[in-house]
Amino acid sequence: MQRIAVDVEHTGIRVVVPLLATGALLLVLWGGPLLLDALGTQESLLRSLPFPLAIVAAISVAFIGDRLLKKHWPSGRAILVDGRYLVLQERKEPDRVVQWANRANLLTWRFAVSRRSRVPRGHLCLAWQITQDETQITVYTFLDPKKLDTVPAADMFTPLAPRRSLDDERLSMRIAGQQRRLLQAENERWQGGAELLPESFLTLWEIVRERMQLQQE
Repeated sequence: MQRIAVDVEHTGIRVVVPLLATGALLLVLWGGPLLLDALGTQESLLRSLPFPLAIVAAISVAFIGDRLLKKHWPSGRAILVDGRYLVLQERKEPDRVVQWANRANLLTWRFAVSRRSRVPRGHLCLAWQITQDETQITVYTFLDPKKLDTVPAADMFTPLAPRRSLDDERLSMRIAGQQRRLLQAENERWQGGAELLPESFLTLWEIVRERMQLQQE
């Protein structure tokens, strides 16, 4: 089975990387002057070096630490997929398993990130959810909107309407019902969805789209 990493940039990494960068910054700021004192150096140029060196050290440690931690500190969640199954492995819960041979339902949606966070404002969240009996698997990624044209069948991702718009009487019952289902799926994505890197999301999306098309034939 093909294995795809989930939540590569998990909470632990988002906490540790800033701490490593801060530690490197303080170490150079504190250790640099002590080293110069030990060497008996009084040159003003050398005395001014610790601050820029501390900035460089913090950036370098953050970059290297981020890469190493993502490689060696997995989230404990993963997606497995082959011609028979789609599996979401969880850390502390039973695996969620979808069998391609059985009928499943697919929801797809997207929205633009409106608040600044670790994801740049304006980036798109693309998400899909497969439901089979009592099993749900929700997968998403964040993507630069300029790269939307690289997503196969991007028009399948329905724009998510603001919640307040559901009270608009001008919406047809069909569209209002569709948006309510998508908003419920979005709540489930927020609570326990599986975040993938964009390239992994596109790879899996191709597989899912192909399998769902086969079910309709």
